[in-house]
Amino acid sequence: MYLSKKTYVKQWSHISPDEQFNISVTRGGKTYPGIKSERVSYVTEELMYWRKANQIHGWFTKNTEELEPDVKYFVTKVDLEVLLETCKKIMELLATAPKTTKQVVSGWDKNGEIMVDVDVYDNDILQDILPPTQGFFFGSDNIDNYYKETISETIKFLEEELPNCDEDADFEYYASW
Repeated sequence: MYLSKKTYVKQWSHISPDEQFNISVTRGGKTYPGIKSERVSYVTEELMYWRKANQIHGWFTKNTEELEPDVKYFVTKVDLEVLLETCKKIMELLATAPKTTKQVVSGWDKNGEIMVDVDVYDNDILQDILPPTQGFFFGSDNIDNYYKETISETIKFLEEELPNCDEDADFEYYASW
């Protein structure tokens, strides 16, 4: 699961020099001849990577514009601000949510399933705000410590990145399951 940002850098002649981007691609310290800076229209940066953060995937599928079914979504800065506030609300709720122990499958061996005890948060409001999304290869559908860690990492990233983004920045969420 990836979030990327596209920045428009086209070198139009009507744009003043102080407003133009300077694009340079080097390889081994030398200008790379295969990319002409005057032909570059966008620079795409990979901003964040998640692994099996199915609650985040579910949020993007429900709250952003689908470009390719269940795979690629157009995202705005406002969308990411809403995701940040949603994640903060979840962390507030997790701070006071009761935990219970649940047995879950953690793998398989020659004798069958391997079961382990996992602490899960017991709060129906969490299910309403940012529920785990079930699906093939989506990971656990428990609201557990991994769920909490991915929410925390998302908050940290968004708090660091969003202040540096223009209001009209274009983002794209991509999931490869």
